[in-house]
Amino acid sequence: MEITAAVVKELREKTGLGMMDCKKALAEANGDMQLAIENLRKTGLATAAKRAGKSAKEGKVTVVTDTDCAIIYEVNSETDFVARNDDFVAFVDTLGKVLLKGKPENIDAALDLKSEEFGNITIASKVTELIGKIGEKISFRRYNKIVADGGTQKIFTYTHGNGKIGVAVKLAADKTSVLSSEEFAALGKDIAMQIAAANPIAANIKDISESVIAKEKEIYYTQAQTSGKPEKIWDKIVDGKLDKFFQEVVLVQQNFIKNPDITITERINEVEKATGAKIGVDSFFRIELGTEE
Repeated sequence: MEITAAVVKELREKTGLGMMDCKKALAEANGDMQLAIENLRKTGLATAAKRAGKSAKEGKVTVVTDTDCAIIYEVNSETDFVARNDDFVAFVDTLGKVLLKGKPENIDAALDLKSEEFGNITIASKVTELIGKIGEKISFRRYNKIVADGGTQKIFTYTHGNGKIGVAVKLAADKTSVLSSEEFAALGKDIAMQIAAANPIAANIKDISESVIAKEKEIYYTQAQTSGKPEKIWDKIVDGKLDKFFQEVVLVQQNFIKNPDITITERINEVEKATGAKIGVDSFFRIELGTEE
């Protein structure tokens, strides 16, 4: 299989390694990007690949909310010039109103949604119409929805860089009165900003799939085997690396960006102590403009 310069460049962006290392890894993996990354990690050449690889997409990530729902979506253009076009901006803004009113379950349902705002045609058709008018490819690419139970949950949102990153996170408390407290609001803002900056893959360890954990263990075990250290401590090495992995990618175990001396769990504990409520992170979505999931 031919290893193109574009594929090599993509692997370099994901791993930070040199061109020759990336080309060799891709050749050995027969062009399989994920396998090449895993093999590089097993040999110790690469750490965990970036969780989102950049692609050539401009546009905007938007978050819209009502009393019990937050919707986060991304609309892409080929150039930044079009992303600032009045017709593009108007479409993105109107799209938010339509999505919040209809609350479709997923991106496919969203594309099929019809609205008077768009002349009673589907969103997909409106995108096609916009492409014809602007003369550049437009894509309504990603959509997520979070719904909260007003008695026990509250949603917090954050947008960074004028639509470069959007976050929606749902927190829960076992006392309804706490949901409207200043302490809870400050915590929600802190956690939404944490997600934007630190890019966790899960709120809690239990939210990470067994297959992901198994793959990490496999990589760490191979690293331990080739480390030159005694076999009797290989399991300990694996456990240590897995703990470090969780600290990096699990939200509640990450160091708090505003005070790295404590973790997000400890930040939550501060608010629990102040309010007398049990508080947890239920779920979140994070979209970064122009990235691949």
